[in-house]
Amino acid sequence: MRAFAIGLSLVLGVAVASSPALAQKKKDEKKTEEKKVEEKKFPTDGVWSLFEINGKSAPSDPPTLMIDTNLRGTGYAGCNTYSAALYPIRGMRLAMGPAAMTKKACAADRMNIEKLFLAILRTGPTWDVNGSEMTIKSQAGTMKLRRGF
Repeated sequence: MRAFAIGLSLVLGVAVASSPALAQKKKDEKKTEEKKVEEKKFPTDGVWSLFEINGKSAPSDPPTLMIDTNLRGTGYAGCNTYSAALYPIRGMRLAMGPAAMTKKACAADRMNIEKLFLAILRTGPTWDVNGSEMTIKSQAGTMKLRRGF
């Protein structure tokens, strides 16, 4: 009887001790499931036009972005056209390879927009789409684009 009581107390002790760990594991699994639901598929084969960069309106001839189904990013950067491997990665981030660009010179304000636009894309930004608007953020800045201009 004494051995039974000791065995029962050990089983109950282990069950009670593991209960917080089990609860934490369930919370972690729930958070993982929530993150999976939040991941969105990047909308390829659509042209996105800049309308705001770091809180300022884009110029009348705005930079553009398109990522095709082959994960090739192309567009107009504000002065020059560009093409680069540009693909969505886990965590709703973008990764950009080296860019091929035309080499035109434009007015200083256009060149500054182009530098900032490309800097945001090159620095592993996060992205999110809400309806017809996309927000791309990195340590270099934030830009907002609209689909289809």
